Amino acid sequence: MRIGIYNHQHLRGGCPGCSQIYVKGMIKDGVQCQNRAIGIYGEDCEFFNYTDLGDYPSTNLNRPGYRRMMRDVADGKLDAIFVITLSKISSDIELVLATYKKCKEHNVALLTAVDGEKAMKVLEEALEKWKKD
Repeated sequence: MRIGIYNHQHLRGGCPGCSQIYVKGMIKDGVQCQNRAIGIYGEDCEFFNYTDLGDYPSTNLNRPGYRRMMRDVADGKLDAIFVITLSKISSDIELVLATYKKCKEHNVALLTAVDGEKAMKVLEEALEKWKKD
């Protein structure tokens, strides 16, 4: 399995000490995503990291790591994407749904380390409602 791990951390305040705390948190989240992926798909996983650390608002998906990940989705280079929580993609539900829809179109699972497949069931229901509206 080819697993993408996406992490986005918006730097708040920009103090040097804060940046170190954010990076440590991102590493911890990445390890949790890897462990969840191994728990679901087994030890035979190849991991690809996509990270955006910086002044990228949550409502703007024009981020280098995110764009690279979505190109890899479109090019068939990934089987699944893990994020610690959906809020790492965006705080805007429509942007999260658009990401989920694109992943689904390319047969790429989108899972969270915290909620696993439960979050995807909620997204699937929201996507169905979104189609109707």
